Amino acid sequence: MPHPATSHVTDPVTDPASATLLGLRPATVRLLGSLAVLALLAAMAFNLSGVQSLPGLSGASHSDFDMFHVVAQLALEGRIAEAYDLERMYAAQIEFGGAPSAMTWTYPPPFDLLLAPLGLISRDAAYLVFTGGSLLFYLGVLAKLSGRYFGLVLIAALPALMMSVRTGQNGPLIAALAGLTCLLLVRGRGGWAGVPLGLMVLKPHLGVGLGLWGLLTLRWPLVSAAVLTALAASAAATLAFGPGLWAVFLGAVGEAGAHLEAGNYRNYRMGSIHATLTSLGVAHGQAAVAQASVALAAILAVALAARRLPLRPALAVTLMATPLFSPYLYDYDLALYGPALALLLPELDRAGSRALALPIVVCAWIGGGTGLVQNTRGAETGDVAEVTFAGLAVLALALLSLVAMWRVDRVGTDAPPRVEVRTT
Repeated sequence: MPHPATSHVTDPVTDPASATLLGLRPATVRLLGSLAVLALLAAMAFNLSGVQSLPGLSGASHSDFDMFHVVAQLALEGRIAEAYDLERMYAAQIEFGGAPSAMTWTYPPPFDLLLAPLGLISRDAAYLVFTGGSLLFYLGVLAKLSGRYFGLVLIAALPALMMSVRTGQNGPLIAALAGLTCLLLVRGRGGWAGVPLGLMVLKPHLGVGLGLWGLLTLRWPLVSAAVLTALAASAAATLAFGPGLWAVFLGAVGEAGAHLEAGNYRNYRMGSIHATLTSLGVAHGQAAVAQASVALAAILAVALAARRLPLRPALAVTLMATPLFSPYLYDYDLALYGPALALLLPELDRAGSRALALPIVVCAWIGGGTGLVQNTRGAETGDVAEVTFAGLAVLALALLSLVAMWRVDRVGTDAPPRVEVRTT
């Protein structure tokens, strides 16, 4: 005769035997994570192999990294200012044997300094060091931040990560710095958390959200360490390249604004509201007003999260709101979804809000994967669809995250774990 039913208290976040989000068992989630890692490594291998028969994974595909390597060589030769001039940069790409592409260079001098050592080695070796190292850093931070949710989080962020890997972009590096900031904050090491936040001066507009959250929550050790780290990185770049490079950099940023107004950027690779609206034929001025309105709403969301939500939900909302701040949002920047979802999905599970997980993951795939699909289509047909709805997906994801975390707050992150009744 079976024993009477016994009650077992089960915490969905910590109990490895419980079902996880979307009804998936832990073993299934681990398998998904392994497959995602293998897919990313395969993309890197194809980039390095020179294989031309697989669209989107050919050896010639990491064109963005061609620019990084050219910039590294210009930095070593004392010609870094040429990178900020469109025509001279194009000529330098031809000179150094890269695949010439007319792309503006608007990264701040600390990023130039980071790239400089890569000019000492070949393009493929530099790609392996930069992209491989950034990916390992990202995966390590994500694993620590997400715990047993790692596989599901990685699958959700996979399209943006895949685009970063195939182009050799810096999305995983910047997202890993944001994730490390959150990880250290969650572990109560607020002062040290300011160091990776300060290093986001490499791409400062993606660090604005966390910086704003730190100010609003009066986290002075975090803010102080971030400011000192950013100043140290900027001072090192100034010593290496001279103070005049900052004026050149600011001039290039101004020119980028003119290119944006003229519609010279590829909208299908961008996930901002500005890009979506202009792709639909909306005038630049009107799209800029809409972008500013969305950015203001995102700032208010961060302020609301800082005031009302516990640490992990507040950080999740902050990271989801950050991509809405700027019209310059490329698909590879959405690698930031990884640490954001690592904070968000366990909270949904704890609050019993699993129904929100699927639309959140779908929006992450649309926002981060539109450019990947279009690039693959372009490799096959020679053309791409200029209309994009990625900006709407990015906005919807931020709104869903705010609603989800507000629900978590109402349920209470310290609510008692659910009770499963099992018959033994």
